Amino acid sequence: MSVFPSNAFSLEYRPDLGLIIGRWLQDLPPPELQGTYEAMLAAAQAHGNCRFWLLDLRRRPVAGPDLNAWFRDQFSPRIAAALGGPLFTAYLAGPHQRPAAESDAMELYFRREAVVDAFPQLFESEAEAMAWLRAGQEREGVAPA
Repeated sequence: MSVFPSNAFSLEYRPDLGLIIGRWLQDLPPPELQGTYEAMLAAAQAHGNCRFWLLDLRRRPVAGPDLNAWFRDQFSPRIAAALGGPLFTAYLAGPHQRPAAESDAMELYFRREAVVDAFPQLFESEAEAMAWLRAGQEREGVAPA
């Protein structure tokens, strides 16, 4: 697993919310970016196979083709099996990222993710992202008390 600078990415588990929260504080090259996803998976496994992630992309570009291919072909297929169920990911994206987030390539990515039991959703509002994750937890019967 790649190591990433702590001033470039923050990762925390919030037991009160039942969430893994990852925030990129700056852009990272693909090997380090892959390392952040591996770190999130390890944190999720360490915290009861947490399947609800809030990922803040607002300070880094929406992923390019190299990361998307790695995510699609190598990382995503492992997630549901590793965590014992589907992954629900709320991505926070800023208005400046809307063109990339709403592209045909991103729509295809979202459809492919559903095939491997990963359910990503894009949000501009953190409150809306949290509400979507909470609704998913309730549907899955794993909402924190």
